[in-house]
Amino acid sequence: MANSVIPHVSSFGGSVHGGQQVVPFKTSKGNLKVLLLHGNLDIWVKQGNNLPNLDMFHKTLGDMFSILPLKAQSGATKITSDPYVTVSISGAVIARTFVIDNSENPVWMQHFSVPVAHSASEVHFVVKDNDVVGSQVMGAVGIPVEELWNRNVIEGSYPILGANGKPCKEGATLTLSIQFIPIEQMEMYNFGVRSRPDYEGVPGTYFPMRKGGKVNLYQDAHVDEGGCLPELRVGDGGRVQYEHRSCWEDVFQAISQARRLVYITGWSVYHKVRLVRKGKGEMDCTLGELLKTKSQEGVRVLLLVWDDPTSRSILGYKTEGVMNTGDEETRRFFKHSSVQVLLCPRSAGKGHSFIKKQEVGTIYTHHQKTVIIDADAGQNRRKIVAFVGGLDLCNGRYDTQDHSLFRTSHTIHKDDFHNPTFLVKFWV
Repeated sequence: MANSVIPHVSSFGGSVHGGQQVVPFKTSKGNLKVLLLHGNLDIWVKQGNNLPNLDMFHKTLGDMFSILPLKAQSGATKITSDPYVTVSISGAVIARTFVIDNSENPVWMQHFSVPVAHSASEVHFVVKDNDVVGSQVMGAVGIPVEELWNRNVIEGSYPILGANGKPCKEGATLTLSIQFIPIEQMEMYNFGVRSRPDYEGVPGTYFPMRKGGKVNLYQDAHVDEGGCLPELRVGDGGRVQYEHRSCWEDVFQAISQARRLVYITGWSVYHKVRLVRKGKGEMDCTLGELLKTKSQEGVRVLLLVWDDPTSRSILGYKTEGVMNTGDEETRRFFKHSSVQVLLCPRSAGKGHSFIKKQEVGTIYTHHQKTVIIDADAGQNRRKIVAFVGGLDLCNGRYDTQDHSLFRTSHTIHKDDFHNPTFLVKFWV
């Protein structure tokens, strides 16, 4: 039995899929038809039984210590494989379970709902042993695509086959369930997400659908009055004329009027950036100055920023980092203030090998871009307003509908030319 069991985990993309998985041996006898799977796969990876122990290094150590007196061995735990399962079609990994440490009878009970458009003869469930460096294949289970086409649900316990076409270990099985739903039977794809009367919102989202929400769409960080943007009419029958608003001015005003909280996440959050470029008085300040002011007023200000692994400040030696996000500079700016800044590196998911963790931390980043604040809801009540996606609050993001390249380099874009690919200098 596994140490921990998650009763139900729905996975709609993210780190559970991606990469290639080639099964170098046959998992079915005879010739199989190659058919197109276009639709959705509903998959349950439930449990494994009697899996082999591939942790040979620790097994050898265990054999050595087995000659010790029983009293010395009391309380010792058997060290064995750390299994997980990948699901692949035509070599493409579409799902991956978490790793269960030190278990030959793991229980995953993980659920995956995966959109697919693959031509294949089989869907492969590959059982692996996670190691410090990489992983080892224990064996695989192949489900013919033709059976998925002809049956509603395929479920049961299947022998895990090794490279010789025989079970990798006597009694080694994988319990699973899989169902293919063709695209023609999926109402959402044929008639839209509101096709059913019991519509509950976009499937697979974390939060349920709520009523009374309002959405504003933004063109650029700033929109000049009388600009070149076309007039748009929205609502039923186009009864309402859409108002083009300036995103960063709205962000500035929202932060300025916050009374309880300002939560910001970003790939980059740079304290020197100016949200309002033509402001006067209180609006003529940097983001860092604004956040410090709000924090001093008693507003809880939290920043969650991607930690660029190439930017460091060690013993006075500073490096800007390959991406020039300014994360270390922003952290130092708020260091002795009541603004809380957390630089968060990109980490691999549970159960990845040491090499994979290093790869993820070096190559991949966090790209969430949100500003969440409390706002006036009338009648002495507060509500939550969120700016989601699109623009990091950093250099190189301020733009207008004119999209000037160089004409504004000494005015609204002064000290804000950002192109990490080329070293560019301006001469007056």
